[in-house]
Amino acid sequence: MTATRLATATFIAMVALTCDITDVAEPPPENPDAEPELTPRDLAYDLIGQLSSFETIRITPRALRISWTESELLERLAASQDRPEAAYEDSEPETTPPISGTIAQTIIESDSPRDPDLVLAEEPLVRVGLLDGADEYLFGNITGAVRLGDGSVVVADESIYEIRMFDAGGRHAWSSGRKGEGPGEYEGIRLMRGCPGATVTVFDWSQDRITRLGPDGTVIDTRVLAGAGVNPYNSPTCAPNGDLVFDEWPESGWDLEETVPLGEFYRWKIDLRLERDDGVVTLASGIPGAERFNYGGGSGPRTWGKDLAFTVTATGVWYGSADDYELEQVDWNGRVTRIAQWAGPDLEVTREHLDRYLDAYLARYENPAERRQFERERWPEIRDDLPERFPAFASEGLLPLPDGSVWVVPHPWRGLGTAEFHLLGPDGTWLHRLTIPSGRTLLDAGPDWVLLLEKGEFDEQSVAVYELVEGS
Repeated sequence: MTATRLATATFIAMVALTCDITDVAEPPPENPDAEPELTPRDLAYDLIGQLSSFETIRITPRALRISWTESELLERLAASQDRPEAAYEDSEPETTPPISGTIAQTIIESDSPRDPDLVLAEEPLVRVGLLDGADEYLFGNITGAVRLGDGSVVVADESIYEIRMFDAGGRHAWSSGRKGEGPGEYEGIRLMRGCPGATVTVFDWSQDRITRLGPDGTVIDTRVLAGAGVNPYNSPTCAPNGDLVFDEWPESGWDLEETVPLGEFYRWKIDLRLERDDGVVTLASGIPGAERFNYGGGSGPRTWGKDLAFTVTATGVWYGSADDYELEQVDWNGRVTRIAQWAGPDLEVTREHLDRYLDAYLARYENPAERRQFERERWPEIRDDLPERFPAFASEGLLPLPDGSVWVVPHPWRGLGTAEFHLLGPDGTWLHRLTIPSGRTLLDAGPDWVLLLEKGEFDEQSVAVYELVEGS
């Protein structure tokens, strides 16, 4: 019997014993200093490695869903090794264990974009926002903006807790909202994209409340998320049918904080959840979430730290931990169906990044003596606490398009002069690279346009829609 058929037969027996559709086995912990120990999971990985050595077969550990415990698996492996050799003769056995419960996954690897690089057109299609003028065109703290199908633009200004709509030509249409706790009032404002049944959907992150507005800015309804068991850490997003997808605050997060030494960093484990009519279900669990810092008496996000990012398309949810250029997609039953991997720019934090960050601190001081004191006394500790690598994408850095494509937004501090955005196709293929001058924030996008937040010479804020054109 050839080595290929022997390895394949061994793999088939393994799958028949171990495969199910319930949970995805987490990868084994990597500890290069530990003594090697052969576990049932090691055996499974070894079989995968044997098969992957053949050019015609490519399997990764994530392509299997294993539901046996390690002790159960060890017993079954031991039993399988005691079977007579006749079970692996060249002739097809009379009874072959059926392979059911295996979930097909597609791994998409992209070394470079498939299509040409993109840049901004020289002039925007429309710009909203002035340094001086009528109040409705002045902004203090823009936290989001979306472009609607007719070309109109909706802008959220958290400085006055107001939502404003402008037509496709940039003319003010209406304003809605104010600070407060009643209907149509807000304590925090984030705009949600792609939510059915409303022209504008607003997430109040301070009150964990969602408000839907009609085409003239009037309130359609308001609902508090706590009543549905929804407790989001980052901003939730809408599924195509209106259900909410959110990353749950970790129940053990504060317990973990108490075990972390003062001044140390740690990382939460996050569950990705879906709110449905019959309750809340978990799509993925134990995902590396926010990197945090224990400062004593509490904790906060780490500077330049990684965080979970996720977004919704018609076929499921893309998510990633930002450790590298990789996203996974789960369907609405929580099964991993696709893994996208691509080769973005180097994530190393360089001396130039550190110098630019130091300059941002020094700009806060007008007195040269104060700047020297900061650089001597405070900067060394701040510098030592910065990570050696940037996240591969921003914490809320996945922006879906109607066709299922996804824009991947880089960490704002990574770019030096320009920021590099990536467009992945519905299947995870890297389609385009887009470069945008640093200092601009992507708020909304389509396949051939982007909506950016820009700041002027005097920090005045505006939003602008640009067409995308092929770069030189």
